Amino acid sequence: MFERSRTRPLVKPASLLLALIVAHPAALVAADLSCNQLIEPGQTMICSGFEPNWALELSCDGGMSASFIDAFSGDGIQTTPGSITFASENPWQLETSHPVTGTISYTPGGCTDESDAVRDFTFTPTAAPGLSEPFYPFCCRIR
Repeated sequence: MFERSRTRPLVKPASLLLALIVAHPAALVAADLSCNQLIEPGQTMICSGFEPNWALELSCDGGMSASFIDAFSGDGIQTTPGSITFASENPWQLETSHPVTGTISYTPGGCTDESDAVRDFTFTPTAAPGLSEPFYPFCCRIR
């Protein structure tokens, strides 16, 4: 009375694979992000503050490094290279040797910078050299 479909065994594995891909897209993307699961080798993440102007630049070249870009003191822009450590990932709680501390959060389309560009990462600083509270969150871009 009931007959089994001959296509059913082929549909099941394909459906299962599709379900796994749809259910875990972040896992597929994260596999390529070798620097603390944040950026890929060769990429740079720039988190730019304004009023006063300063930035944190994270680079992935075999390991993660950080530079503090100071545009609020003196006549020119100073870039100071340094190291970075992470206490957690996603959100990424960080501390640099400058010392800058804070948290980078993945906020898809949730951060609009001063030029009205929409970004996917938000940096919330808790300390930065030469700056005092209050600290305001600002956007990070990847290049």
